[in-house]
Amino acid sequence: MTEEEIISWIFLSIALASQTEPANIQEISNIADGINHAIPNHKELQTSISWLSKQLLISKFEKKYQLTDLGKLEYEKASKSTNILFGIWKNLELRIENINKNN
Repeated sequence: MTEEEIISWIFLSIALASQTEPANIQEISNIADGINHAIPNHKELQTSISWLSKQLLISKFEKKYQLTDLGKLEYEKASKSTNILFGIWKNLELRIENINKNN
């Protein structure tokens, strides 16, 4: 997978795992496995979480993560045109590609 695919996969996993309260790494990994039928490795998780934090899309509370207001807005935009999980994932991937191009 590309860097953008991985980051968007983890972003989507955090969005879904933290809908009601911040989610820990195990909860995020479980959702990621459900989405992609693969468990993200440590590097994929840490690289993605670091990138998402630097972009102010997620925040950390102790050892748990959730979307920031900006992250929620990006998730809502990605979900607006589709309710299909893979469509949302693709929309997030495209958004992350745009952010990377502009940085």
